[in-house]
Amino acid sequence: MGLKSIYASADDIPDGQKDFYKEEGDKFVLDVEGIDDHPKVRGVITANRENVRKRDEYKRQAEELKARVDGLPEDFDPDEWAQLKAGNGGKPDEALQALKDQHARALDALKAKHAGELGERDKQIGERDGYIDRTLIDGGLKDALLDIGVNPDLLDGALASLRGSVKVQRTDTGDRKAIVETDLGEVAIGDFVRDWSGGKGKAYLGKPSGPEAKGGNHRGGGKTMTRADFDRLDPASQSKAMTVDKITLVD
Repeated sequence: MGLKSIYASADDIPDGQKDFYKEEGDKFVLDVEGIDDHPKVRGVITANRENVRKRDEYKRQAEELKARVDGLPEDFDPDEWAQLKAGNGGKPDEALQALKDQHARALDALKAKHAGELGERDKQIGERDGYIDRTLIDGGLKDALLDIGVNPDLLDGALASLRGSVKVQRTDTGDRKAIVETDLGEVAIGDFVRDWSGGKGKAYLGKPSGPEAKGGNHRGGGKTMTRADFDRLDPASQSKAMTVDKITLVD
């Protein structure tokens, strides 16, 4: 019968064996010399060393595998790689490069497809913006021209003459407004058209109608005004004289 290795209390140690135990903490442990040479302990030590060796080998293999995986693309397909490897005479480097090239081509094709779709979308947005801007410009000009008394029969010509001077400006809130840039800064369409009607726009103003004043070389009734007096009027007064007062100009 062998000696027990540990006792919880000194009272538990049989008489005649207490000299073989020493106190360690709250236990009494068998004091053995050369315990590492004991067959049972030796077996444990040998098995532990083998486990350490295997652990180190697994760690080395894991690091090598990680280094290889880090060089692969995110969408790497191992099945596809195996097929390429088999088709390249078992040369893994060539197979891997072929796989990378294939994925690069697929990525380029996807980018080109998206670029085409975005280009078409930008084109449609540009066309819509252009239509909105043209509508805003023509609408503003038409209202301003009719307000100053442009002959309706000459309205299209007046629009064509002025359209190129107007541009659409975007505000910080995304709203649009039509303005005209001049040497004195930005002016509204209405102000621009009124100034224009006093110069180049005179030819587009409505013709006077109604009976002429009686007496002199004119027949009929109505008011008359010399062309010199008319030219001294501001554009708004000229428009009123022609469209509201039905003034007849005389030399």
